[in-house]
Amino acid sequence: MLQDTQNVALFIDFDNVRYGYLNTYGCEPEPLKLMDLAREYGRVITATAYADFAEHPSRFRRSLEIAGILPRDIPKRNTGSHKSSAAMVMLMDIIDCLLDRPDVATYILMTGNSDFIRVVTRARHRFGKSVIVVGVPGTMSQDLIDSADGMVPLVGKQAPARVNNRAAVSHRFALPEGVSEAEAQLVQLIDYLERNRPYLTFRFIHSYAVNPAGRIRMRDVEAAETLDRFVEDGLLIPFERRLDDGRIVVNVRLNYDHPLSRQLIRQPA
Repeated sequence: MLQDTQNVALFIDFDNVRYGYLNTYGCEPEPLKLMDLAREYGRVITATAYADFAEHPSRFRRSLEIAGILPRDIPKRNTGSHKSSAAMVMLMDIIDCLLDRPDVATYILMTGNSDFIRVVTRARHRFGKSVIVVGVPGTMSQDLIDSADGMVPLVGKQAPARVNNRAAVSHRFALPEGVSEAEAQLVQLIDYLERNRPYLTFRFIHSYAVNPAGRIRMRDVEAAETLDRFVEDGLLIPFERRLDDGRIVVNVRLNYDHPLSRQLIRQPA
């Protein structure tokens, strides 16, 4: 967690977050929990959710206000454009905040929309801000994740049980000698992510491992050193993947033939 004296600005692409919850978990987001997540990074001095709220249940306006989040209503334009009007207004408000609020140290963007990549990189490199992107796994642009300082996954009401079945050490397994509980949890977390993501990167796994709202909650250095050790031991296997634009990125996969994988991961019957 960052120091409580640091100021945080929270921006929520509400369409992206809500439909991510509904499509992935079959449940609704809880604004109070969204605010609690942001408060892990410091004092939230501004918080806004953007959407055409005529398209959402009316209760969300009130629940957002109760959580201390301003619902900013942006009616959709009938222009045929694929870009969200709410996302564009959110983008402009982030820029205004960068220019007008130098006291904000951390920006938390709850969205998976790749339209925010450029403002994320400018906030980090030109203004020296820390930027955390937050969203539902599987609905986020990988380039957006890579452009930020970190990523925090949003999980639904049913997700913790699903994650814990794999991402927490089962009492049926004894910890292998020399392996900590956090390391064992990390192996099982990687297994869960690999089964639910098209591909993995070190940064994506690292973001889950250090997530202050997650179960493992490793320190940043501890997570990095553990992942490096997994690679040295052959538990994680890096490989290169060519993107459609020609760029080469390094992805990673879990070695299920490794003895530690066999000990910690329940094999399919």
